[in-house]
Amino acid sequence: MTPESLEEFLDRLDLYGGNLETWPDEARDAAQALLSASPEARAHLSAMRRAEATLAQTRATHAKGVDDLTFRVMQMAQARPHTAIRRLPWAVAGMMALAAGLYVGALPRMSEGPSEIVTAALDQSGGHDVW
Repeated sequence: MTPESLEEFLDRLDLYGGNLETWPDEARDAAQALLSASPEARAHLSAMRRAEATLAQTRATHAKGVDDLTFRVMQMAQARPHTAIRRLPWAVAGMMALAAGLYVGALPRMSEGPSEIVTAALDQSGGHDVW
């Protein structure tokens, strides 16, 4: 097993946490090899373990004023009816698409035969179809 790089170790530390026993076997073996050789890796592992211990000691709190305000704002956003002003941009986009289609459809045909670009491509291909 080759020791992993410090960057890989830090990625796995973020992913799996500071308890090496919960890491996959291969990742744990590589991490232990790196930890035995790198004081920097040991310092990162120690910092992760301290952060996890601190988080484990905290309790979830209920901030009544903030939670109630959040609930009211979400409820107002969901209860607000869709107005014509919100649909207006879609109507404008639809009218523009219709106008563009009518304009393109009204253009006169350029010619009945293949265009110069198609003719040039066929000439370059030796008469074989290039599409």
